Amino acid sequence: MKNIQWIIIALFMGLGVLNAQTVQNEITDGDYYMSKNISGDIKSVEETLRNVLKEEGFTVVTEISMHETLAEKLHVEFTPYRILGVCNAGYAYQTLQADENIGLFLPCKILLKQTGPEITEVVAINPSALMEMLGNKELMEIAKEVTGKFRAIMQKL
Repeated sequence: MKNIQWIIIALFMGLGVLNAQTVQNEITDGDYYMSKNISGDIKSVEETLRNVLKEEGFTVVTEISMHETLAEKLHVEFTPYRILGVCNAGYAYQTLQADENIGLFLPCKILLKQTGPEITEVVAINPSALMEMLGNKELMEIAKEVTGKFRAIMQKL
């Protein structure tokens, strides 16, 4: 009887592991970001992301490979983790017109994290959540538009 109980426990634990590896096809909202798990390694997902960004009028202006930086500076291993700074010049100009110091928040960030074999999590900043704390109505309106664009990008992935 004990053997059967252990077999049942092992099966349920195994199913839990399989479910954890399942790729979700929907966007998850956090307090200041939106995320989505995508099938594929970080390189292939990044290529797709760059194409979708371009379609939506954004360009990648900065790139940081955190896993490479950490390996070089601290001699530690870290799963593949990339930070892309993305910009839409029109929106950037509008926000700079509304507040010259908004450059502290530019460019917007999108993360790519290898979370499993052939699973990459894409995490995009939610500009509306960040701009809310500034209390500038003009910035909030622009941020709502950019948030809508980021959501469209995430949906296309």
